[in-house]
Amino acid sequence: MIREVTMYRAECDGCKCYIDFPTPFPAWARNIAISNCGWKEINGKLYCLICQKHNKEKDEYKPKNKD
Repeated sequence: MIREVTMYRAECDGCKCYIDFPTPFPAWARNIAISNCGWKEINGKLYCLICQKHNKEKDEYKPKNKD
């Protein structure tokens, strides 16, 4: 049998890299990225480890500027 299946994966809003662990629910993909891979949600967007920076003085994460 062949069936169409919708799957979700987490994709970085900065560099567009993704976690190759497709899940049937969008919340699961987000939670895997944040809990298991160190990604951060900043202003409603997901950023991988490369595309985020930590401001130690304010103890907050921000997206890195695209240079």
